[in-house]
Amino acid sequence: MVRKFKKSLGQNFLRDNVILDKIFSSIDFTGCKRVIEIGPGDGALTKNLIHTGLPITAIEIDNNLANHLTKRYINQEGIKIINQDILKTDLNKFEGNRNIFVGNLPYNISSQIILNLLESGISFNSATFLIQKELANRFAPKEGKSTKISLQANFFANVEQLFDVHPEAFVPKPKVTSTLIKISPHNRNQKRMKDYVKLKNLLSLCFANPRKQIRSSLRHLINSFEQLTFEVSLRPEELALKDYFEILDISEEQI
Repeated sequence: MVRKFKKSLGQNFLRDNVILDKIFSSIDFTGCKRVIEIGPGDGALTKNLIHTGLPITAIEIDNNLANHLTKRYINQEGIKIINQDILKTDLNKFEGNRNIFVGNLPYNISSQIILNLLESGISFNSATFLIQKELANRFAPKEGKSTKISLQANFFANVEQLFDVHPEAFVPKPKVTSTLIKISPHNRNQKRMKDYVKLKNLLSLCFANPRKQIRSSLRHLINSFEQLTFEVSLRPEELALKDYFEILDISEEQI
């Protein structure tokens, strides 16, 4: 398909069939009943997904691409093309713990898409997304380190990096490397759902000065650091999610 690329939509289309097959092989279809593809573009991955025989819902913001896919699969049973902005889509329509999400996400809105999905509260089996490597490192940093966004994501799910994809696999070629990540929801924090907004606010406060010791961010929240089970000389990135829960619990007791 010959067309002009829209930079405003962050369009970079996969053209490497080896990489496409590798991505397809990395998706866990176990127990899956429906596939939701975000940003199918011109259908490079979609044509692989069809071989599963599973119902597919593909959400594409680009009118021309959505029309192209609709015409291409007009006689294909089980595939639905939605011409819509995923950030304005009601994700409750895709509730179902046997649904999976996949997609080569636009770099400029990848974090928004992922956090919206996690924060929506809908149940799903897994999500496999291709995103910018720098963002993948923030969602799934090296062991022993945390970022604001990794802690937010970890509240809802485990995130792991699967493999990198070099710029040459795309048209047009981006200036950065991409990484395939897998998101696996968990229910470990089900009882703390009411605390999520407070957690986000706490993380924003602590990571506003990420190089400073955590004590500097907490001095107005906690009267005595002696109650904490971790060292307040640590930086925000050195604390785990359980440590931030501890801060929330102690600070609420003192209010």
